[in-house]
Amino acid sequence: MAEGAAAKISDVTYSKINVTTPLQRRETPVFGKGDLVIFGVPVYIGRVPNLLRDYFASIKGNGAIGVPVAVYGNRAYDDALIELRDIMHSNGFRCIAAGAFIGEHSFSYTLGGGRPDAADLQIARNFGSEIGTAIMQGEDLPELVEVPGNPYPYKFYNAKSSSNSSIDIRKVKPETDPEKCTSCGLCAMLCPMGAIDPTNCALVPGICIKCGACIKMCRPKAKYFSDPTYLEHKEILEKNFTEPRKEPELFR
Repeated sequence: MAEGAAAKISDVTYSKINVTTPLQRRETPVFGKGDLVIFGVPVYIGRVPNLLRDYFASIKGNGAIGVPVAVYGNRAYDDALIELRDIMHSNGFRCIAAGAFIGEHSFSYTLGGGRPDAADLQIARNFGSEIGTAIMQGEDLPELVEVPGNPYPYKFYNAKSSSNSSIDIRKVKPETDPEKCTSCGLCAMLCPMGAIDPTNCALVPGICIKCGACIKMCRPKAKYFSDPTYLEHKEILEKNFTEPRKEPELFR
């Protein structure tokens, strides 16, 4: 999306700011008038990730143009997009557009598998180009784009088990196969919460948000979840939400 926008705006380049890991969040970016900020976050149980919400809320726009983008795993983005829009607007961003895109679900390889794909990325580039053109042509842009979702108080997705009881996997943590683990430390480096002990990757003393990075990026496939509640939740999601294929939603 940033590529598409930058191609339409004279004398501008674009850069990427990654705030995934604790190390990358040691500094907080600050923006101002003249900046166009496309702000993407993953959707966690229908919301902006609650353990990172305060950090996101510390990022100041100071009059910058903002585009909130939610990325979800083919189930739904629920209140995440309106929550992100409100966070940005309350911190000085003029939110002129927004988008919801699909990415491979953190629990699964089939739920949103392979997304975003080439078609998704082309839609993102085209939307960015549309935004860039609108800015260059001086269109009358909104101060606060309308997006779907419940206004505050936002709601979490209430996952249900096969017995219709609420699913709670907050305390579930990944396990490690000692016969496969090479102690490379990659999982600890990738963990967005810094939850994994880099000196002993089998230990997870911190809070796990079930992002799946340690499992999907582990080269010897040593990381896994065995908790039955987690596995049931994964199975229900894959059964109910793999199809139909959701498409990006764009708002201006």
